[in-house]
Order: sequence, then C-alpha cells, then structure tokens
Amino acid sequence: MTDLTQRMRERVSAAMPSARDELATMVAFRSVADPRQFPVGECVGAATWVRDAFAAAGIDHVELIETSDGSLAVVGHTPAPPGAPTILLYSHYDVQPPGNEDLWDSPPFTLTERDGRWYGRGAADCKGNIMMHLLALRAVLEDGALPVGVG
Repeated sequence: MTDLTQRMRERVSAAMPSARDELATMVAFRSVADPRQFPVGECVGAATWVRDAFAAAGIDHVELIETSDGSLAVVGHTPAPPGAPTILLYSHYDVQPPGNEDLWDSPPFTLTERDGRWYGRGAADCKGNIMMHLLALRAVLEDGALPVGVG
C-alpha cells in the first residue's frame, strides 16, 4: 500500500463519526420527488443541504438549478489544473417512497445502526453515494488543491 493510499484511508476512517451524523441528516429529509406523497420542501431542503456541503467541502462553484419538472439539480464544478482531466461525480438526493412504514424494521427516515450496518431510506444508494463523494473530496483536499477538475 502506498503512503498516499494509507493517508487517504486514515483520513476517511477518522471522518466516519461526522460522516455518520451527516448521513443521518440527509436520511432525515423525506426527499421523495412526488408532491402527492411528501412535501416539496423536503426535496428543497435536501438539495440545499447537498449544495452547501459540496461548497463547504471545497467545490468552487455550486448552485441549484431548477429542472423542467420543477425539481432542483445541484450542479457544481472546480476547474482542472492545466493539463489535468476533469472527473464527473453523479448521484441524487431524492429517494423512492418507503411504502408501508410498518413493514420496516426501523423508521425509514431515521438512520439506524444494526450489526455494524447503517439503515435508512437512501443510506446505501443515493444519499450514501453523496456522503462517499464528500468524504473523498475532503480527504484529498487536506493535501491542498484538487489534482483534477471536478464536475
């Protein structure tokens, strides 16, 4: 294992308690993109939280853009250093409806740990992916500027 790999692992590992708290915040947003089932404000809150988290993580230009269906896309970018490539990070903050919440082992919009695993609507897919991107960006940025562009 290289020194860089070890450094990144240590940084991510050290950040896991705060990452868990942030994931709990994201999971708490009932961000189902169906206004008949959940208030639109839940998606707006989730989008705003994601925008602010990426801006705080060091992405230079992050904004909310209203799409043709009225939902909000979070779009950001940091330009690449000369000669470096740009990588694209993609995920989404909206989730599928939980269905009958009585069938869940724990409340779907509450991050719950069982047997060392985290459960909640979007914890593994969607919101968990956003947290992974944030952890990676923060770990790399501890060494200074990003070595690539991010879009």
